[in-house]
Amino acid sequence: MATQDVQEQPTRRNIGPVSYDLSVTAANAVRRTTGMLLRHKLLIGTVIVLGTGIATVAAMRMTPLYTAETLIMVEHRKNTVMAFQEVVSELNPDIGVLQSEVAILKSPAFAEKVVDKLGLMNDPEFNGALRPETGGLMAALNPKNWIPKSWMDALRGRSEEFTLSADEVARNQRTSVVNTFLDNLSVRPQGRSYVIAVDYDSEDPRKASLIANTIAELYLVDQLDEKLKASQRATRWLEERITELRSEAKTTGDALEKYRAQNGLTATNGENTIISQQLAELNTNYILARTKRQEAEAKYREVTALANSPRGVSALGDVLGSPLIQALRQQEVELQRKIADAANRYGNKHPMLQSLQSELRDLQGQIKTDVGKIVSNLANEVELAKSREAGLKTSLDQMQAKQDELQKSTVGLRTLERDAETSQTMYEALLTRFQEIAAQTDIQQPDARVVSEAAIPLNPSQPNRKLIILLALITSGTLGVLLAMLRERSETGFRSPHQFETATGVRSLGLVPRIPRLAGSPASYVVDKPLSTFAESIQSLRTSLLLANPDGRQKVTLFSSSVPGEGKSSVAAAFARICANSGQRTILIDCDMRRKSLHGMLNLRNDRGLFEVLTGEAAIGDVIQTDPRTGLHFIATGRGNALPQDMLGSNRMHQLISRLSMEYDRVILDSPPVLAVSESKLLAAMADQTVFIVRWGDTRRETALTGLKEVVEAGGEVVGFLFSQVDLRRHAQYEFPDSGRYHGYRRYYAN
Repeated sequence: MATQDVQEQPTRRNIGPVSYDLSVTAANAVRRTTGMLLRHKLLIGTVIVLGTGIATVAAMRMTPLYTAETLIMVEHRKNTVMAFQEVVSELNPDIGVLQSEVAILKSPAFAEKVVDKLGLMNDPEFNGALRPETGGLMAALNPKNWIPKSWMDALRGRSEEFTLSADEVARNQRTSVVNTFLDNLSVRPQGRSYVIAVDYDSEDPRKASLIANTIAELYLVDQLDEKLKASQRATRWLEERITELRSEAKTTGDALEKYRAQNGLTATNGENTIISQQLAELNTNYILARTKRQEAEAKYREVTALANSPRGVSALGDVLGSPLIQALRQQEVELQRKIADAANRYGNKHPMLQSLQSELRDLQGQIKTDVGKIVSNLANEVELAKSREAGLKTSLDQMQAKQDELQKSTVGLRTLERDAETSQTMYEALLTRFQEIAAQTDIQQPDARVVSEAAIPLNPSQPNRKLIILLALITSGTLGVLLAMLRERSETGFRSPHQFETATGVRSLGLVPRIPRLAGSPASYVVDKPLSTFAESIQSLRTSLLLANPDGRQKVTLFSSSVPGEGKSSVAAAFARICANSGQRTILIDCDMRRKSLHGMLNLRNDRGLFEVLTGEAAIGDVIQTDPRTGLHFIATGRGNALPQDMLGSNRMHQLISRLSMEYDRVILDSPPVLAVSESKLLAAMADQTVFIVRWGDTRRETALTGLKEVVEAGGEVVGFLFSQVDLRRHAQYEFPDSGRYHGYRRYYAN
């Protein structure tokens, strides 16, 4: 733990100064900002008062508007009465559809319907042509009224000779009314719901409610109208198409029947025709005939073969299966048994035996005869079966030929049948759809409904006077601060001696405060108010010059500046009186022959002076005047009109200054501005030291630096610079090292 503390101590020692520097920096920034605001508080206050005042007057004169709101919900659930497909599909209330419906409600075409229904063309609130001309403060504040009408027409490209027809004027007027209507209309979806809020602003609360409800009503009616128009268009088209398909179905049906009749294609069962049935029947008979013929031939061959066999007739009886042959065969067997018995009993020559043998021979002959007949009949049957088979074959071939021709005709029949079936199907489908649309026409429903009708608003929605005044206060305050910052950044003069010292390297001799306007001249004020801040600043200047010249050798002091109006002459006169009042033998010479002002500050005359001395018209003792209040000696400029540079650069001037420097403790020269005339450079070269005067915060920095450069280049010994006409109160508001000089210590002074 001890080691850790030892390691952390350097870190703590490092953080302290950094935090202190940041705090000091922040505090300085706050002080600088506060000082800047205090310095320009008059500007900021003026902007705030003007801006807030104008906004307050404008807000008080604004016409109050009342807002009425009606809520429309786009239906996402439908009451299905009949499961028919609709002509116009139902709305799918997604965000895109809601935005489309909002666009419809805000469209000029829909606005025209509301304007026509409510007669807003005759309402002065919407039709500006019906409103009386208004003047006063609001008209004066309207920027449109600041530009002449002829200029506005010229900017729009409209010539004075251009005139509109009555119809064009009416259309423009109608367009203006619609635009005014839309300007007061607000339509927006409410969040992620299916509800659309319709707000309308009007000067009349009842009118606002009426318009909002009318918009919702016309919106629902417009949806029904669109569905009805779509149904009517579909019905008209279906009627025309159904008529065409009915005629087409009849034409194709007639062509089918005619073709079927011409080609013998009358249908019986299903798709079978008469020829097909006959062909099937002939084919069956032919097969039967061929089978019988084959059976007859087989039986005939067998009988013929048995007849020629050793068994002969005995085999035929079994094969033919004839009852007569079988009966004769039984008689033959019986006779053969009897013959065998007679031969055993009576012998071969017995007459009974011979009689039986004769009877057997007759019986066998009869059998043979009957067999021959049967064989002959079988041969006839074979021929008859062949003939029947051949006939059926011929008929079958003929019927097959007809069937082939029929198949060729059936191809055309199928085409006609398909055409007829297609026409009939389309006709029935369109007829069914026509009946559905006709049934839907009477039960059309809008895709939206009014959730909440607009009530009559009791309180105006705008203008929000408190908010307007508050915003005006904030805006004007911000504008005032921005103007103060702009003014601060646009200041071209020096505000601090430190600034001038940094820019030139010349040391500061102090600040000379600005005296009150009603206090008279500075030369009188320094005597009247010896304990004032102004007198103290001149005393400080005298002290600084004494310290800068401890041996007293530098007696000739020149007061110079860059441009007129910097207070050079006033400071020189006040300084001279302070020096004289302190017991120093002091003489003040007014060297500005172009602007003769010092004699007026000292209340002395200017009948003779420096000009007369330099021209030899008067002696130096004749022109010296004495200030009765301080004993200060003074030489005025005189009345001469010669060129000042010729006079001030002469040997007489050099001799005059040399003589006076021996007779007086301090010789003070008041020269003209160095950048205005050239004689200041001549005087700077003659003087022992030069005090350069700069007007605080007013003289441009470039101007002051250029004037100082001119003095230095002319050989002048600039002992220091002095800020004149300093506003101590404002100067104290700057964050300069000497910002507190004189200000805040009023108990030390008696101003």
